Amino acid sequence: MPLPPRPDGPLRVLIDTDTANEIDDQFAIAWALLSPDRLTIEGIHAAPFCHGHYFDAVDTAAEKRGGERTGLEKVAGAIGTERRAKMTADRPAAEGEARSRAEIHRLLDTMNVDAPPVKAGSTRFMESPTDIVESEAARHLIERSHAGDAPLYVPTIGAPTNVAAALLMDPTIAEKIVVIFLAGYPTAVPHGDDSFNLVQDRHATNVLFESGVPLVYQPGYHVAEVLGFSLPDADRWLKGHGALGDLLHEIYVDNPIDRDVEKLGRSWVIWDIIAIAWLLDPSWAPTFETGRAHVTERHTWEPIDGRMDEAFRVQRGAIFADLLAKIHAHG
Repeated sequence: MPLPPRPDGPLRVLIDTDTANEIDDQFAIAWALLSPDRLTIEGIHAAPFCHGHYFDAVDTAAEKRGGERTGLEKVAGAIGTERRAKMTADRPAAEGEARSRAEIHRLLDTMNVDAPPVKAGSTRFMESPTDIVESEAARHLIERSHAGDAPLYVPTIGAPTNVAAALLMDPTIAEKIVVIFLAGYPTAVPHGDDSFNLVQDRHATNVLFESGVPLVYQPGYHVAEVLGFSLPDADRWLKGHGALGDLLHEIYVDNPIDRDVEKLGRSWVIWDIIAIAWLLDPSWAPTFETGRAHVTERHTWEPIDGRMDEAFRVQRGAIFADLLAKIHAHG
């Protein structure tokens, strides 16, 4: 299904996000909320995440595929089965969802804006291609999809379990929404794909690609990874620029995935803002139409019927200029 024409006026948007996983979701949510002239945010949905589950998935796929492992597949193998099981037990997907929801509220409280509804998402991942994981978020997505004539744009910046559940519960919403999915490598790569968003819930990912819903796929590697942001950037452009700037600076410095902020040459990719960039101005994250693909159990791409749009470039300067100007104005 092709992308519908963009309506005049602000786009209707519903954000699906694993906000507590790292630091980029907070930037994306803030930017969206600071752009009311272009976007009307109708809800924010918390997505599940679980690092133990993820490392299990990439290790299993690497075993099935054989050959050279990706860097993250090597990490997963080194962690070992017992430690991965403990990681999953200590911090399951349900806790990831709850922590994401709490982080959304923390950001909204700091911003002190008219907050959209925040809905609880899936507390587990799909176990088969037809396994519907019920949630408040999935039901809310269906409700908002049918609420207006204009399409509802759904930036999906975490595992797509909530969105997949809604599509399985009510396939008619595929004609009413546009999904913007950030994950993984370009579909043309021949090697394994170890993206957190892409393979953490592989069945949900494949629902997006196989459902026919209008889809903008935004590869993280080779595309969104251009959106690097350094500690000097954070010190110069975030710290001291109001409560929101200070919170984003704190989040940057206290990155749960990489705490070595003082390392020479270090920067961190603010991946998820590419989804908001495309909503605000498609020329900031241009796409081309290509064939659809889905993810095999070996975590490789396999062509399927249908067409979609795939991002191939990022206008980093324009994106950060707009984001930072809005943070400063808010401050």
